Amino acid sequence: MQKVHIISLVVLLGLALAACSASTNPTPSAPAASTSGDTAPVGSDLTQTKEEASVTVTVTPLNLADPSAATLDFEVSLDTHSVDLAYNLMSIAILRSDAGEEVQPTKWNGPGGGGHHMSGTLSFPQMQDRGQSLTLILRGVANVPERAFEWNMGGSK
Repeated sequence: MQKVHIISLVVLLGLALAACSASTNPTPSAPAASTSGDTAPVGSDLTQTKEEASVTVTVTPLNLADPSAATLDFEVSLDTHSVDLAYNLMSIAILRSDAGEEVQPTKWNGPGGGGHHMSGTLSFPQMQDRGQSLTLILRGVANVPERAFEWNMGGSK
């Protein structure tokens, strides 16, 4: 009888771990290439992933190619199996252009911090001068001072 309980416990633990796991495909961490001097980034996948201190952060820009958009929006996902993700992305994120402009987020469309999985859309106000590149910085996730995600803008404003 004890053997049945142990087997049941192992099966339940395996199911719990499988439910908490996510299938991941490697994503490029290098900035996307641009084809001309006055266009936004091109390429089918602008997603970048950084994995440090047991937390995987994945960022996908949603509208960099639209200079008329009122906001610059990024899908942000944090995943872990060992750290509580109790972060307020509105206070730890910043968007910076290499032209010297820096903006704070104006909206987080996702759940509050806590747990092991967190994702949503982080919106920033449109910038006056995007410069040659934009960098989204997240500070202090799992005690990593900064995680920087950079996209080549090819000179767009």
